[in-house]
Amino acid sequence: MPNHRKNRTRIASWTVLAVSLFALYGCQEEIHSAQWYMGHGTELQAKLTECKKYPSLNDSDQNCKNATEAFMTLVTVTAQKAEEAQKAQDAQQQAPSSPPPSDSH
Repeated sequence: MPNHRKNRTRIASWTVLAVSLFALYGCQEEIHSAQWYMGHGTELQAKLTECKKYPSLNDSDQNCKNATEAFMTLVTVTAQKAEEAQKAQDAQQQAPSSPPPSDSH
């Protein structure tokens, strides 16, 4: 009988190990690139919220890194576009207005 107990314990241990490995590796989140996050705003916002809620993920989770990179890129691009628009508006305001057409009658 003691041999049966050893076998059951061994089987139970292997079963727990197998289930643990499946849970660890079988349910991992798909890795998305920064470019992907830039095109998927809802997912970007959700991932950034998760990364903020669990700061330890920022160093270990590739999706946190990629989402942060995407966010920073979007912020930079938006700032550059706003700056370009402001420069164009300033240039338009500073351009001399053309004189009214002369009446040649």
